[in-house]
Amino acid sequence: MRKTILRLKMFHLSNRTLTLLFATLLITIGTQLAPRADTSQLLLSEDALKDPGSLAVKLQDTRAVICQHIAPQLSAETQQLLGKYDGISSPSLALQRALISDLNKMLQAGSLYDAESFADIELSKRTQEFLAQNPQSGDSVIHLNRLLLTDAYPYELTSPIETQTPNDAKEIEKCRENLRRIKLALENYRAEADGEPQWLSELSPQYLKKNVLLCPADTTVGAPGVLTADGSDPTLPCSYLYQFRPEQKTGQGFLLEIEGDMLPIVCCEHHLLNLSVSGKIYRKGPQRSIYNNTTVTSISIQTNSSSDLPEEVRKQIEEQPLKGGNNQANRTIFQIKPSDNPQAKLKEQFGEAFLESPEGKALLNQLTSASIDREKFAFLLGKPMPDIVLTDPLGKFTKLETLRGKFVLVNLFSTDSTTCGPKLKQLEKLLANYDATQLQAVGINTDDSVKTVEAFKEKYQLSMPIWIDKDDQIQTLLNRDISESQTQLITLFLNPEFVVKDVFIDFTPENLSQKVNKLLDSKE
Repeated sequence: MRKTILRLKMFHLSNRTLTLLFATLLITIGTQLAPRADTSQLLLSEDALKDPGSLAVKLQDTRAVICQHIAPQLSAETQQLLGKYDGISSPSLALQRALISDLNKMLQAGSLYDAESFADIELSKRTQEFLAQNPQSGDSVIHLNRLLLTDAYPYELTSPIETQTPNDAKEIEKCRENLRRIKLALENYRAEADGEPQWLSELSPQYLKKNVLLCPADTTVGAPGVLTADGSDPTLPCSYLYQFRPEQKTGQGFLLEIEGDMLPIVCCEHHLLNLSVSGKIYRKGPQRSIYNNTTVTSISIQTNSSSDLPEEVRKQIEEQPLKGGNNQANRTIFQIKPSDNPQAKLKEQFGEAFLESPEGKALLNQLTSASIDREKFAFLLGKPMPDIVLTDPLGKFTKLETLRGKFVLVNLFSTDSTTCGPKLKQLEKLLANYDATQLQAVGINTDDSVKTVEAFKEKYQLSMPIWIDKDDQIQTLLNRDISESQTQLITLFLNPEFVVKDVFIDFTPENLSQKVNKLLDSKE
């Protein structure tokens, strides 16, 4: 460079010209030696792997449609390292670097998007915007691909604007270590008892120290019903949801035949970690319904004798086993997903005669009541919550709008309902695991006086604010007849801009936790 500048001086060029040439020379050299900043920020680094073990497990699972699209694009060396990974230990540095290298090549090799492969993946608003632009090359397609990968593996990869703190990684690793120890304890128990334990507490103290049953993020220290609602261990404080507890064993055994070794057996609802039957650990996510463990319902029908079913149904079952089902000792079990039409599914499985029988009508009502109720309020999704004026316990007017700026769970209930009180108490236990400055719950009573509401709060020991809708504004909002009694808890999930993001009818803790965590992470 010195020789070049000396030559320039020998030509007696003006200072201004020399400065311009020198600047141009530096820019040219810099362009050749350094990558573009935007591109380097979009490519994956080691810090971008939030959970490399979970990513490796999911890339091993070729039953996932997205895996069928991504895994074949990995190099032979990476696939060999992936095949050796046991699914429970920390992935080797060689495997992590190989995955990063191959994924970065995919980011730069053209659009990753394929409609069929991403059919089960919920794309973020940003991804949809980039996709609509249909980029074909350059930084835009790299950005699109990075967003697509993040949507496909939201708990395994960071987004371009997301960072992971060391404390997050440390806490997750501690929870993973607990699940590893639970896995070893289960193996030792099975070897000696020749069966599954009824509850995880049966593993302690012979096979496991009781503190291993506590997730490091569980601030309630394993209080029953917080992270394990509907499956609380009766003996020891336990943060983990045991999927083979007594009332679920029949259905889970059936699912095991269908889903194989990826079926979750122990789950951490705080970190969304699953320990599978085969001992692999992975995060929940959109890639397969089995990962989330809440999207498939196993229906079990117990009959005392074959005469309990109509003749046409008995004949059908005898001649042709149920599709996707299993018949054992007068018990019929089959699966139904939220996307299925319950009536069509029952007709396919049992025939028209069963639908007309008392058993069929009762089962159809059981399967459709919750989904129908939820569909009634689907029109609220994506719309801003009106600024409703309510009455506080002191009789003063207050506005729902005062909660704007944080995520809010608005719970509409009646004190006459026998289920709303316990559900609200369950919700408060669940909220103990979240930052109150980010997420708050409020109750809105639709039909009672201040005195009745105060008695209700005291009975169920509720601390959340409860306001009264004296003018039936909520009933109007929901298009409900004011004379219609409310027997279920209706929960509206609002984002900080007060847009309704989801509606729950008598929420299940697992489903609510999953949706809350997803929205809190996305900041939508």
